[in-house]
Amino acid sequence: MIKSMTGYGGCKRIINEREYSVDIRSVNHRYLEINLKMPKEFIKFENEIKNVVSQYICRGKVDIYINFKSFSEKDYRIIPNIGIMKQYLEAINRVRENFSEIQDDFSLSTFIKLPDALVIETEELDISTVKSELLDCIEEALRNLDKMRKTEGENLKKDILMRLETIKALASRIEEYSKDLVENYREKLYKRVSEYLELKNIDENRLMLEITLFADKSDITEELVRLKSHISQFTECLEAGGSIGKKLDFIVQEMNRETNTIGAKSTIFEISQCVVSLKDELEKIREQVQNIE
Repeated sequence: MIKSMTGYGGCKRIINEREYSVDIRSVNHRYLEINLKMPKEFIKFENEIKNVVSQYICRGKVDIYINFKSFSEKDYRIIPNIGIMKQYLEAINRVRENFSEIQDDFSLSTFIKLPDALVIETEELDISTVKSELLDCIEEALRNLDKMRKTEGENLKKDILMRLETIKALASRIEEYSKDLVENYREKLYKRVSEYLELKNIDENRLMLEITLFADKSDITEELVRLKSHISQFTECLEAGGSIGKKLDFIVQEMNRETNTIGAKSTIFEISQCVVSLKDELEKIREQVQNIE
C-alpha cells in the first residue's frame, strides 16, 4: 500500500482531570521533518515523541500541535507576590496623597487583579504517567493521520495507473507509426528527386545512403523499448507499495527523457502529436508522485 504525504490526524483525551489535545498535519517534503509546538512541560519528551512519529511516517513535513490543561487542584498553586503587592500599595498611597480630591474606590478584588499580583505555579507532574498518557494520545492521532494518508495514497495510485494505460496506448501508436517511417521517407525522396532531376535513372547508391542515414537518425526503437521498460518498472514499484516516492520520481524522469528523445527524432506529425500527449500525461503523473511518501 502506498501513502500520500498529505494528511491530518487528531486526538483529544481527558484522563484523570488532565486534558490532552493533539493535532498533526503533514505535507510533502524530500525528507522527514518534524516540527513540534507544545507546552514547555513536554519539551523533555521531544525525542520520545519524534521516535513515535518516525514509526508511522518515513517522509514528509510534519507539524504537531500539542495542548495540555489540568483541572486537578494538585497540579497548581496560586501564590501572592508580596513584594510586588507592597510596591503597588506604596504607589497607590502616593497617588492618594497627591490626588485626595479623587474618590477612592480601590478594593481588594481590584488589587489582586493587578499584573503579577498573583503567581500561578505548576506543581511537578508525575512525569512517567503524563508521558505515557501523552504518547498514547499522539499515537492515536498518528493512526488517524496514517488512515487518511493511506486513503489518499490509494486514490493517487488509481489515478496514476489510469494515466499509465494512456501512456502505454500512446507508446503503441508511436510504434505503429514508426514502422513505415523509413519506407515513406524512401518513397518521398524518390519522388522529389525524380521531379527535380526529371530523370528516369536515379543514383540508387546515393539514395540508399541518404535513406540509411535517415533511418539511423530517426530510429526510435531503443527509446520505445526503454520507455516500455520504465512503464513496467513504474507499475511494479507502484504495486509493491511502501516508501517509494523518490524511486517513482526517478523513473518518471527517465520516462520523460525517452519521450523527449522520441520527440526530437520525430519527422511525422502523428508521432509529434503522440509525444505532446505523452508529455502531458507524464507531467500529471509527476505532480501526483510528488505527494507519495
